[in-house]
Amino acid sequence: MAKHPESDKAQKELMQTTAGDWERERCSRHWNLAEGMGVMCFILFALWGVAYPFGVMAGSATAKILSEVMLGLGAAFILLAAPWLHKDTASSWGLGSPGALRRLLSESSPVKRALFVLLILLLFIGLNYINYQQWPRVVKFFNLHKTAMAGWNTSFPGIIGLFLFGGLLSSVIVIVCIRYDNFLSAFGTAMKIALPLFALIVLGALVQRGRHAFDHFTWNAFFTGVFGYVFWGFVQQLLFSAYLGTRLRKAFAPTKNEGSATASGTKIVAGALIASLSFSLLLYIVITNSNGTVLPWQVIPGLTLFLFPLSTLYLRFYFKDKKRMLVATLTGSCFGMIHINSYGLVAVSFLLGIFLSYVFMEERNRNLVALGFIHGLLGSSFSQFFSKGRAGALNVDYGVGPWNVDNPGWETLIFPALCLLFYGGIIVWYSRSASFHETETPRNLLS
Repeated sequence: MAKHPESDKAQKELMQTTAGDWERERCSRHWNLAEGMGVMCFILFALWGVAYPFGVMAGSATAKILSEVMLGLGAAFILLAAPWLHKDTASSWGLGSPGALRRLLSESSPVKRALFVLLILLLFIGLNYINYQQWPRVVKFFNLHKTAMAGWNTSFPGIIGLFLFGGLLSSVIVIVCIRYDNFLSAFGTAMKIALPLFALIVLGALVQRGRHAFDHFTWNAFFTGVFGYVFWGFVQQLLFSAYLGTRLRKAFAPTKNEGSATASGTKIVAGALIASLSFSLLLYIVITNSNGTVLPWQVIPGLTLFLFPLSTLYLRFYFKDKKRMLVATLTGSCFGMIHINSYGLVAVSFLLGIFLSYVFMEERNRNLVALGFIHGLLGSSFSQFFSKGRAGALNVDYGVGPWNVDNPGWETLIFPALCLLFYGGIIVWYSRSASFHETETPRNLLS
């Protein structure tokens, strides 16, 4: 468990998180929980309480604009207001900063300093090169004016604007986005998660389709996808692992009793089998009743087999620290539910979000770019093997949100409404469950 500074002033600004680390915080645990869950409810309401019923079903252009304004205000609160309100540090969100980079360089030996400068320079050049090579994708991703900017990489003086844009974006990435001090430890953890899951994805595709799983696979598309998903994963995890993960790990104190609980192998295996079968049945029911997709019942044993190792891993960590795993599950659920109405993607994101949230609680793993590599590797591989109509009944639709519902109907609102009730219920339950959290403010926490 992490030690806290000795000074009284430093102590008054600290709060112990679910994982046992001490972090700077000036709001109460209850505020952190209510704010985090409240923001999640606000996002879901903007999407499914405004955009879908009034924008999609009623065809109101005003509702679309209103929902976009609401989401913009939510993003501004998350990125600007919340860090100031809580006194969050850049490192607590898994980010770097100019000050942190300057300290790292000043405290390093001349040789290490030279290597760091060389690394940063190579990253800057490499990012600009990718920006140039993939400019049409960059224009599409940032929703730039396609007709005016799409040909900038082949014309003059547009190419000057391209490199100015790329230089600015690359500078932000290498100075602010990347946290260098714990990158190696965080990247090592990321690979321990990503590589087994990557192998499981490939194995699942092979079991389903044999060698035909590789009919449309190309290394160029795969590695391009990895890089794209690393960037997109960073943006998504800025909301979920960084913001919501920070709020929820501060909302719950660490488990009081030291030491790990033990469970027999038989108990874990039996529980994993029940959990994986139950989750498979739930996913089957939701998919077949949400958007008209007809799944054959034969997919249930395959899904159960696919989920069994993940369920086993989940239960091992659950019995080690139940509270921490439950907090990670709550955070991961938010990552999953933002992908409604593609319920295959909801399930995959939910499971991935649990493990990302769990490891992100620890300081040594709190690095958004390193976790982005998990998102990149798994997102690209899942796209290659289980999307674009290549996986039959197991095909996963990557179009999410109210504007991507294939067959709009009022029944689509049932699941989002249940999610809103659940997250609202969490806020009410938390306020009444003093045994599961500490109500002291940080100022009184260590007195």
